[in-house]
Amino acid sequence: MNGTRVGYTRCSTDEQDVTIQTEHLLTLGVPEDRIYIDRGFSGTTRRNRAGLDQALAAVWDGSVFTVTKFDRFARNTAEANEILTGLSGRGVLFGLGASVYDWNDPFGRLFLQTLAMVAEFEANVGHMRTREGMALAKKNGKLKGKQPKLPEPARRSIRRRYAEGAVSLADLATEYSVGRSTIHRIIHGPETFTYRHGPHRSADAPPAARSDPRPPCGPCRPSWPR
Repeated sequence: MNGTRVGYTRCSTDEQDVTIQTEHLLTLGVPEDRIYIDRGFSGTTRRNRAGLDQALAAVWDGSVFTVTKFDRFARNTAEANEILTGLSGRGVLFGLGASVYDWNDPFGRLFLQTLAMVAEFEANVGHMRTREGMALAKKNGKLKGKQPKLPEPARRSIRRRYAEGAVSLADLATEYSVGRSTIHRIIHGPETFTYRHGPHRSADAPPAARSDPRPPCGPCRPSWPR
């Protein structure tokens, strides 16, 4: 059984697909029943990632924990080092695509630490560019009013995961780097609909959202059943 691979895949939103990752793992010899998946997670923290926890629990001495890309595994240097140290202590190797690395080997460790730093750097740059882009759009008048702190795909993932009872408000706030009040508004507040001319409450919102004090947008104003 030595050298048997256990696979892990991750996508950041519910809308994204892990098919390509899964197919790649299968071609690497990972059994289908040993592929564990997380959907709707950014990868910047390991908290509440049930798929990752299951994959880590499924490996054993001599097996290979396998991902297709390092950032699918982790985008946080400190947590990546912690997990890789724990795997190494259990005699587990780390598979990146077809390559296999030993955390106890100085060159292997250096390479994986470098990938962890690059993954975290890219995540931070992405967040920075998003903020800069929104600031520029607002300056140029392309964004009107207060904009959501998180994109709609992330908001849908937050609602789903909270409804499933697997995470708390505090956990979600930490994962998405926002305040608890932001997560509370996403989960418990009226649903926001995004149209070409910006996010707002539409008149075709479900009845639960009609208590939103914002007026419906004129171009999107249908008639409600009375």
